[in-house]
Amino acid sequence: MKFHSTKLIQAAVAVMAVSAGAKADVLYTFDAGPVNASWSGPIAWSSGPAGWAGGGSLKAISTTAGWQNWNIAQNYTWQDGSQQALAAIAAGGSGRLSFDILVDGSSFTPGVSDWYNLSMAANSDSGGWTQSDNILGAGPWHDMNDAALHVTHIDMSFSQLGWGSTATWFQLNFAANSGTSPVGFYLDNLNAYVVPEPGTFALAGLGAAALLIFRRK
Repeated sequence: MKFHSTKLIQAAVAVMAVSAGAKADVLYTFDAGPVNASWSGPIAWSSGPAGWAGGGSLKAISTTAGWQNWNIAQNYTWQDGSQQALAAIAAGGSGRLSFDILVDGSSFTPGVSDWYNLSMAANSDSGGWTQSDNILGAGPWHDMNDAALHVTHIDMSFSQLGWGSTATWFQLNFAANSGTSPVGFYLDNLNAYVVPEPGTFALAGLGAAALLIFRRK
């Protein structure tokens, strides 16, 4: 009887694990090139800017100042399954999008101080064009002697992006803005993922505890 009980608990734990991971992440780490064809704009794969320990990244290669008119666009496709995966995440109502923005201080015009910021626009067939300006926060300022790499991690809910539960088509756009100097920036670790429900962790924990108890008997 102990053997059968243990097997049942193991099966239950496996089912809960499959349920928790049923919606796969849509992740771009850019660890290796070339850039996936779903990305467009004046971009290039990069092994990463100096000072970045996160490996490869996607580089915006525009060299103009001011509004750079959506340097980077991610056109998720049905061919690679990313549109379908995002639709599954959105349908669950707990999807989130996270990414790293790397601003290279050495890309600014030498000897010039300037303001800058980045914007992001999400697009979908449920919420339309949803633009978020100043995603780096209020008033980033580049000092004329600053050549450092500035890293910002951003995490947003699908609802903030306008990606509703009925969405079936998704797109992302990124752009820089500045006064008189170009802004060299990189995108890395773009991840659309599901926040697991608290009950999932609780059930998994109970199943694991029960398994240990039965094994000790």
